Amino acid sequence: MLTQLPVLTKTAVLAVVPLLLTLAVIQVLIKPARRIGLVDRPGGRKEHDGEIPLIGGLGMAIALILSVQLAEPQTLIDLNVLGGIALLVVVGVLDDFLDIRAKTKLLVQAIAAMLIVLPSGVYITHVGDILGIGNISLGPLALPFTVFAVVGLINAVNMADGADGLAAGLTSTTVVWFIACALVVGNQSMALDLVILLAVTVGFLCYNMRTPLRHKAAVFMGDAGSMMLGALLAWFAIQLPHNSTAVPPPPPFAILWMLGLPVLDTVVLMIRRMLQGRSPFSAGRDHMHHIWMHAGFSPGETTLLLMLLNALIGLVGFAGWRSGVPEWALALGYVGLFAIQASITQHAWVVSKWLKRHHCARAQQ
Repeated sequence: MLTQLPVLTKTAVLAVVPLLLTLAVIQVLIKPARRIGLVDRPGGRKEHDGEIPLIGGLGMAIALILSVQLAEPQTLIDLNVLGGIALLVVVGVLDDFLDIRAKTKLLVQAIAAMLIVLPSGVYITHVGDILGIGNISLGPLALPFTVFAVVGLINAVNMADGADGLAAGLTSTTVVWFIACALVVGNQSMALDLVILLAVTVGFLCYNMRTPLRHKAAVFMGDAGSMMLGALLAWFAIQLPHNSTAVPPPPPFAILWMLGLPVLDTVVLMIRRMLQGRSPFSAGRDHMHHIWMHAGFSPGETTLLLMLLNALIGLVGFAGWRSGVPEWALALGYVGLFAIQASITQHAWVVSKWLKRHHCARAQQ
């Protein structure tokens, strides 16, 4: 529909229209959500005030699907991807209503991952040149590893959804780096798709993120939104190395750096819980955002600080790729970052007290 427009005009349209669509759709859905009881009620581990409509994810999905149709025929997001996303959104909404078992959700996520990656034939085929002897191929493990990675990222973003604006904020910082990558490698279609995703995410943040003008979230994304964002991030991360026309694409570990905190936090916590004999999907209050909030930072401050940290971690991956840092060095650096994250999680109480002491001292100045 926009093929005849200049590139800058097209980009502006695909930034503004999804943003406005998201704002409008979410606004329309708020009252029906309250009427049918699609709301998150405080209690247990949930500390928010009042009943919050769980329609942010559904609103983002509707706006995304409509915006992708507007971008035809240049969009890379085809019906297979939209079908996988739709499955996740439907199950996410049902989960917000019925509290579906974790194993059932995991099965649905795997089916959605296969819907998204199988038709394209584009998989994670190697883990890069991390030993300095050439790319280490995954061979026949490429497809199962790709499905595992998609499911893993879906759950990573889902687990990051623990403070107002956090999951969407972390997603948006990663998307910015992915847009930069797509522009560098000459993939205009992917860059436009990512602009749509960024605009939809920002539209949701207008309702969800705490600001001086908004002291609490008006809506939550629910599992529908977090699973959708995780799946889309995974799909773009897989596609990026296979859609380069101008320069060599970013290697796997550069992309892993750009995916940032959700992956680090989730993998560390899953390993820690399994070592403790618990389910890797069991709930807990030891995520990175919990450490900051226990230290006295507000949910809004925590989200902004972690978005900044996520952007800086992504910068390492992007700058390392563009400056020609060897892949083994990126991999080694990531292992070091992983060790730091594991140490912070292991000593969460000590870190939280240290942060609280410095936060209080600064507040008194």
